[in-house]
Amino acid sequence: MIRTALCALMLACALTAPGLADAARVEALATRIAPEAERRADLYKSAPAAPADAPAPGDALLADLTDFALAARALSLEIEASGGPQDLRCIFRGMSGDVTDRITALDAAQTRADLSRAYTEIARLAGQAQRIASDPELAAASAPAPCMGE
Repeated sequence: MIRTALCALMLACALTAPGLADAARVEALATRIAPEAERRADLYKSAPAAPADAPAPGDALLADLTDFALAARALSLEIEASGGPQDLRCIFRGMSGDVTDRITALDAAQTRADLSRAYTEIARLAGQAQRIASDPELAAASAPAPCMGE
């Protein structure tokens, strides 16, 4: 199930056109994702050696993560189209890619400890997105770096 969602995410990212997302959408999704990911990370800390549970079909967090990845990618494209700061464009493009990595980590988790780490990373990513999307000056203060793959 996660692999199918991941393939759909990659296809959608490739086809997403500028203008479909903005910082408010990224911030709203990150605001929803962070506390749920933190809750799950804490939940899976108990019995860390127990086998990992597969996400339930129709898991709302996975849907939010997919929406977040698409919104972050679209925001990156919007910034690029408008001639905005390269560092912001790279940050949001990177966040979109990070979601793919986090979904892969959830899929590969063998134990509850693995799940806890993956959800902790998702919460961290969402927290960063909240801060950057709500205050673009934070991103502008970051040292610019070229986007990976360019």
